[in-house]
This record gives sequence, C-alpha cells and structure tokens, in this order.
Amino acid sequence: MNHLFRLGIFLLASIPAAWAQNHSLSGTLRDGGSAEPLIGVTVFVPELGRGAISDAKGMYRIDGLPSRNLTIQFSYVGYATALKKINAADQSRLDVDLEAATASVEEVVVSAAYIMSRESSPISIEKINKQSLLRNPYPSLMTALAKTPGVSEVSLGPGISKPVIRGLSFSRVLSVYQGARFENQQWGADHGLGLTETGLSGIEIIKGPASIIYGSGAMAGVVHLIEAPDAPAGEVTGDVQVRAYSNSLGRRVESGVKGASEKGFFWSLRGASESHADYRDGSGTSIGNTRFQTQGFKAGVGLRKNWGDTRIRYTYLQQKLGILDENNQQSLVTTRNDRELQLPFQDVTDHFLNSETSVFLGEDKLKATFGYHWNFREETEDDFARVDLGLRQRNFMYDIKYYKSLSPRIEAIVGIQGFLLHTVNYEDAAEILIPDAVKDDRSLYALLNYSDPHWVFQGGLRYDYRKVTADASAPNFLAYGFELPGSPDNRKLSRSFDGITGSAGATFRPSEYWRFRWNLASGFRAPDLAELYSNGPHPGTARFEQGSADFVREQNIQSDVGVRYQATHFSISTEVFYNRVNNYIYFAPSDERRGDLTVWRFAQDNAGLYGGEVMLDIHPAALPGLSATTSYSRVIGKRRSDQTYLPYIPAFRWNQDLGFTFRNTGGFRQPYLNATGSLVLEQSRPAPLEESTPGYFILGLHAGSSFDLWQQQLDVSLAANNILDTYFLDHMSLYRPFGVAQTGRNISLNLQFSF
Repeated sequence: MNHLFRLGIFLLASIPAAWAQNHSLSGTLRDGGSAEPLIGVTVFVPELGRGAISDAKGMYRIDGLPSRNLTIQFSYVGYATALKKINAADQSRLDVDLEAATASVEEVVVSAAYIMSRESSPISIEKINKQSLLRNPYPSLMTALAKTPGVSEVSLGPGISKPVIRGLSFSRVLSVYQGARFENQQWGADHGLGLTETGLSGIEIIKGPASIIYGSGAMAGVVHLIEAPDAPAGEVTGDVQVRAYSNSLGRRVESGVKGASEKGFFWSLRGASESHADYRDGSGTSIGNTRFQTQGFKAGVGLRKNWGDTRIRYTYLQQKLGILDENNQQSLVTTRNDRELQLPFQDVTDHFLNSETSVFLGEDKLKATFGYHWNFREETEDDFARVDLGLRQRNFMYDIKYYKSLSPRIEAIVGIQGFLLHTVNYEDAAEILIPDAVKDDRSLYALLNYSDPHWVFQGGLRYDYRKVTADASAPNFLAYGFELPGSPDNRKLSRSFDGITGSAGATFRPSEYWRFRWNLASGFRAPDLAELYSNGPHPGTARFEQGSADFVREQNIQSDVGVRYQATHFSISTEVFYNRVNNYIYFAPSDERRGDLTVWRFAQDNAGLYGGEVMLDIHPAALPGLSATTSYSRVIGKRRSDQTYLPYIPAFRWNQDLGFTFRNTGGFRQPYLNATGSLVLEQSRPAPLEESTPGYFILGLHAGSSFDLWQQQLDVSLAANNILDTYFLDHMSLYRPFGVAQTGRNISLNLQFSF
C-alpha cells in the first residue's frame, strides 16, 4: 500500500494544470557608462530555474512567463548585479543599464522560501557561486565552503568532511539537495557531507535556525545546493571540466550536456569521476590511507508549459573513502601514487530520485517536491571479504506548499512536510552499532512575508511530530547480543518528539547605503539514532559508542543582528548572534574501555554559543580592477551548567583576499590574479579532555582567464593553496588528537571547455 501511495504521489506531480499563462519579457542590456550593448549577459528567473543570454545587439527574450510578480536577475562579469521585480502580464519590455563594478551585494537567494535579494532577507544567508568554486577548487566541496565567514568543517581527511555553522555541526546542520532534505546518515562523526559540486550553479548557506522552513536538523542552519539552470529554449549546450591536484595527485573529470525544445521539453545529463592518492602534510609526510575516489551521474527531464513546470531528476553517487588507522599509521603509507583501497575504508552509495512541480494559479503558486533516497553505507575494517558495519537506508520525503498573494506587498506560504525513513543493518555485517529503525516525521507550517522598498518583515510558526521506533528483534541482533536500553522483552523501543517553533525578522534599508537586519528564531532537533540507541564498536575508529534512550529533544533560540554600510568604493558589514541551546547533546570519551576500545558516551547539558562576523570589502573606483576583502569570525561555546567549553568549536579566523581583474588583452578575457590569506588563531578554549591547538597562517595565490578555442570558450584557472607549505593542526579535524596534520602545499589546475 505504501508503494502504491508513493507511486501515486510521483504521478500526481506530473499532471498538468489548465491555467494558461504565456507572457513574454524582452529588452536591451547596455553599459551604464558608454550605452554600448552588452553581449552575453545572463538573465535569470530564479522561481522558474531558467532564463536567457543577451545576443550581439544586447537583446534578450524570455517566453512562457506566468501572471505574477517575478524577480529577474541580470549578471555579468565586471558589472554589479541588477535585480528587477516585474509582472510580465503588465510589462512586456524591460531595458536595463548595468554599472561597472568589481563587487555587488545584490544577489538573489532562494533558501529562505521567498525569492529575494540576499541583502533584503532577514535571515543571514551566504552565497557561494560556481565561479568561486572553480577558481579556488579543493578536493572536498566542504573545504571550499569553509572559507565563508562563520562556516567551518569537521573533517576526517580531505575525503570526509561535514559543515559547522557558528559552532554547531553534525546532525544540527541540514543538507538540501534538489529542493529536498538529503539524509545520508549524518549522525556519524566520520560520515561526510556526501555531496559533490557536480551540476551545481552555487551553494547557499543559512546561518542560524531554519527549522521553521526545513524542520528538525536545521537548528544550526542549512547547506542548500542549487542546481544549474535549465538550457534556454531551442538550444543545446555542454561543457567538459578537467582538474588536477599536485598534493594528492588527484584528478577530476566532469562533463555535461543539456538542451531544451521550443515546445517546453528540457533535459540534462552529467557525470563526474574523481580519484586521489594519499595527501602530504606541510612536512612532506604522506598520511596513509587518506585516498578516496568518487563517481557520480545525474540526469533530468522536464516540461515547462503555460500552466507551470515539472521536472524529474535522478542522481547516483558512489564514494570509496580510506580511513586512517590512528594505531597503525606508518604501515598504511605506500607508494606515492597508490590508489588501491586499504583497510579500513568506507564504501558509500546513494541513489536519489526527485520530482519538483510548480503550478501557477494567477498570482498564486502551488509547489510540490517529492524525493526517494536510497543510501548504502559499508564500513570494512579487518577483511576485504567482510563488511563490519553495513547499513541500508531508504527515505521518502515530501514538501507541498501553497504561495498565496494577499496583496502586491504581502505573500503567505502554508505547507506540509515530512519524511518516512527506514534504516536496516546488513544481515551479514560483522558488527552492529545502531538498531534497525523507522523515523516518521510530519509537520505543518505557515510563513508570512511583507516587503516594500525599505522594509521586509517575515514571520512564521511550525508544528513538528516525530516518532522513532527502534527494532533489535531480528536474528542477526540476537546472534550478536545487541541490547536496547532497558532490554525490553519485545526488543523494540519507541520515542516520540513534538513541538512548536517560530521565527520573526525584519530588514530595514533606509537608503542605498544602509541595511539593518534582525532575526529571532527558534529551532529544534530530535536526537538521532546513534545518540539514542548506539551500543557497540564503530568500525574504522577506536571507539565503543553508547547512547541514551532518555534524551529529550534539543531546543534553541537564536537572535541575530546585522548592519551593513555600502558606499561607492567600499562596504562594511557586521553580524552578531547569541544562541541558547537547551538539552545540547555532545560526544565525549570516558575512562572506561571495552577490550581495546575506549568507551565514548553521548551526554546532554544546556549550552550557549555567541560570536559574530565582520567583513570589509574595498573596490576603489580609481583602480577599477582592484578588490580587497577581509573578514573576521569568532564563536565561543560553553555548557551553561559549569561554564566549561564545548568540544569541537572552531578557532577565531581572519581571512583576507586581494584581487586584480585586468582588462581584456589579446585573446584573453577577464584575466585575474588573487592572493588569499587565512590566519587561524590559537584555539585556547578546549573542552574537558580536549587540548589547545596552535594557530597558523595559510597563504594562497590564484590566477586565470578565459579565451576562445575552436570558436568556443575555454576557462583556465590555476590555484596554489598553502603555498608556504605550512605544517598545521586543525582543531576541527578528527585526526587532530592523534597529531595528524592537514594538507600541505597543493597546486590545482582547472580547465573548463564550453560548447
């Protein structure tokens, strides 16, 4: 019955509606100074995921627009991004003059449920575009994101890392992929983000509780991976990317093609393969078994008509990830270019099927997102022929929301959201860490948004219910001797969690120079399976892990205040926050041992985290190609019971970026040169049983340009990270307690050929 219901939901997502809305928007794009037409300007409609490119006369045209207010984004390298909000039913022509600039604060964000400028959002959202990822690539997508103020990473080598937002991490940060929550068993400290940059246009990071929009697991924030836009109507485009890394002798190949017909059918195909040997630290020492490989493929089809649009996507990703054995480090060091799997390692496979449908009903809109996710996680420790920890996870998720236009300035959203997740241990797995389990998550939410030229107000309420049922009655649990807390006779336990969360915020822009932002939001997180029920050795680590079925839900309330001033030649912004977390769950070692393993236990206490970020951006008009950015971020986390520090809190960090974009010369377009620096201060506030970590400075140098090859565009970038080959320990590395340093000098070459 459940399978029939899910199939019906997917079929329902493809049924067209009868509301015919077929409006067009066209215009001319010019340089604001010279009035010359601009060729190749990207015109993008975020609500529709599509747009157009201006032609040789600076003209553009977009067809099939609905009768509602839409945000149109005009972006071009070397010019300030322009945002216009119009209704194509009332206005069919829009000419725009773009002003030359090296930096722009006006960027559209979609992660706060409403489409708006990042500067207008009361929620703090950082945006990292694909160009930034390509110019400064890292083997791990999360490492690239960790350069963002207020964002860090917890890592287990370059192949395994997960986000930290303002000091909170693990199951408190939610990943959103193709509009749906992405669950790949983030409860494990050694389980990474599990996603790559393949086929993305950028990433948005919500800093602060986002439970009101995304539910449990978003109490720290959200990492939202944004898909690349669809192909323009009547066109077929593609690209090939090749990348090489010197430190790990890594190589990555990615290629994709997409197209769209004049009648509304569109499609896309994309694949990527990546391989890395062991990395070297700043002393030139190889760190054994940090090698990893990933292969991915994604495909999508869709239809856009007068009534709206619908699309179905499929993603496949396999990761084979080596894990350093802290008790046997040197024996894992092999030849320099060795990529063969060693013990221990993880083999993680994901299949993700997703559908998104939007139906426009006059000024209103109905959007339905459904997803089905299969995750297979195998951890092998002692024998290639035997899986030590084997877990299968399947997750059906849904999010249906109705956008109601109450007036030209007020819009409401009401929706239902949830998922049904099954976790099952392999019957032949040698070890058992967590029981089989079912999570049933359901929620109802409502949000209200008011906007005018100076003010934006947002607020909302949400109710969530979650039931977690653990089952250790299968024969493999009996044979292993796994016990649930309290040893119930039927070997099953159920826990339920529910509650109400809310948020309220405002943005005030009295002039083009000032922006003030305030937000107050509550979030929550139900304990994950490992925190509730883990009771066994964790393969690939030296831990015996124990949870507690008595844990209650984490509940937090965070207040953010932000101010930004932008003048002609510079902008400065600051944000401060205080986050009060009740029933904070943390993980710490004990003095007890089980055989050769140290017992690590989850514990619960109240906590408080506070800090902020400051950023200065300079772009002098006298030197139009020069830009300089500096940012400082800090966070302090303490247990409120005894004022001791929380574990795994990032050190204070000061980032710098000095860039030059030169004039087009010869066949080279937009050549650039960037110097970056990251000063990480000593982490002198360790938690009990932690140690302080010394500070360090990382220097980087990046250069690149675009030019034509065979009448097509070739983008070339060269990035040197940790150019001084600094030997350093990262406080957020899970290898840090064993004295294992991070990656030394790494030079990466990236080539992208577009056709």
